[in-house]
Amino acid sequence: MKCVIEDNDEVGIRPNKIFLALSNEVGGPSNLGFSEKDLRNYITARLRNNNVNADVREMMSYFRRMKDINPDFFYTVELDDECKFKSAVWVDARCRASYEYYGDVVSVDSTYRRNRYVVVKLVFFPVKCMGTAPQCIITDQCRFKYHAIKNTLPDTRHRWYIWHIMNKLPSKLGGYRRYGALYVDLNNIVWNSRTEESFEDNWADFIDEYNLHNNTWVSDLYDDRRMWIPIYFKGEFWSAMRSTQRSESMHAFYGGYLHSKTSLVQFVHEYDNVLGFKEQRELEDDAADSKGVIPCATTSPMEKQFQQEYTTSIFRDVQIEFVKKANCRVSTVDKQGSLVCVTMEEEKLVNDTILCVSYDVHFDHSTQELRCECNLFESSGVLCCHCLEVFHSYKVYKVPSCYVLPRWSKKIKRKHTYVKSSHDISRSDESHVAFKGLCAHFYSVAQEFVGDDEETTLPHVALEETMAKLAAHHAKKRSESVSKTQTNIGS
Repeated sequence: MKCVIEDNDEVGIRPNKIFLALSNEVGGPSNLGFSEKDLRNYITARLRNNNVNADVREMMSYFRRMKDINPDFFYTVELDDECKFKSAVWVDARCRASYEYYGDVVSVDSTYRRNRYVVVKLVFFPVKCMGTAPQCIITDQCRFKYHAIKNTLPDTRHRWYIWHIMNKLPSKLGGYRRYGALYVDLNNIVWNSRTEESFEDNWADFIDEYNLHNNTWVSDLYDDRRMWIPIYFKGEFWSAMRSTQRSESMHAFYGGYLHSKTSLVQFVHEYDNVLGFKEQRELEDDAADSKGVIPCATTSPMEKQFQQEYTTSIFRDVQIEFVKKANCRVSTVDKQGSLVCVTMEEEKLVNDTILCVSYDVHFDHSTQELRCECNLFESSGVLCCHCLEVFHSYKVYKVPSCYVLPRWSKKIKRKHTYVKSSHDISRSDESHVAFKGLCAHFYSVAQEFVGDDEETTLPHVALEETMAKLAAHHAKKRSESVSKTQTNIGS
């Protein structure tokens, strides 16, 4: 029973679920001989009795095993002056390969700051372990990370999630008598300022209106405005990370598998387990994208083009813009040769009021290139409803190739999809170990030679020959087994 509890706890199953499963197995809680509280106490005591040094040694052993499975697995460990463990960084081989395609924008979250050993320190090794520094990093409002990124990655653009800031408004400003109106006005300034100058003018009026001159927190927000106000990131690519969302944090990544008493080796095992789960989900999503598509929301041939090209997830974002196109209309047109400046009015519902917001779209007839003042494509890689309406107005029915990004395509096989996540095989049976060993060999060959058709043919031929030999070997073994069985029956 203890082994079952320990195995379930190691893979992240919660104590109440473990207790329920054991109760069902024996016909009810009364037949177990212990309570759920006893089970929780046992798990806690087991963690407390683990030797810290042994835990670190086991974690290091894990790193070495992963490195043996795939040489692209990266890890580095930091020791203090007394050679005691301080921190560790490790990156799965599949994640490293994925970073080559999606490493331009990185989200960093340190929600899990403390455990029973140390205060976990964020260490930035993107250049060392990944090869190149990210173009952009988005984090919570943390001064330590701000200085670390500034010193380590001076050429990387750094911003804060607005979610972390706006979420503090009730605690920081909730005591003001006119907080309701204050909240609405501040949101309007943050989201609807069209230029940096208009934001600064509106902010000054806001401070005067609510007499916030002596509020240090608000003053600091203004001083740091280039770190979080959307208008200061106009035209920069942030990989469709919405500034209102919370980052893909450790909470979301581990899905509740961890808690404050999780040991180091449990932590890396959970990392191992969750990576496997994420890998499986990615394979399922790829399979779903290849088998079918979601229906188009309009009759536009452009939407049909995106439907065939993009993954389901990003196509849903594209569809939103096609639907919003119905709320747009051309206001004025200014022509200068092949260049056209179209003023587009979009109707928006704000606080039960219809507002007409104008955007300028610059369109080149000769190249079919265009750029909208809202900068949605530049920031997220999705064409905005204003650009789509301009294309429609000028009878452009096929999306120019420059607006169909390979990063969103479901038709491109990327290197990381050929790389298996490193998984711990120390607890597996012999057949599982053999299977993993063969897979590691196959993946290393595929990763190295998949880019050339002629080179790819050679492994295919060799594998077919090997499969024929294995089939003959299996047939021979079955024949010998049958013959031996018949002999035994006769005797």
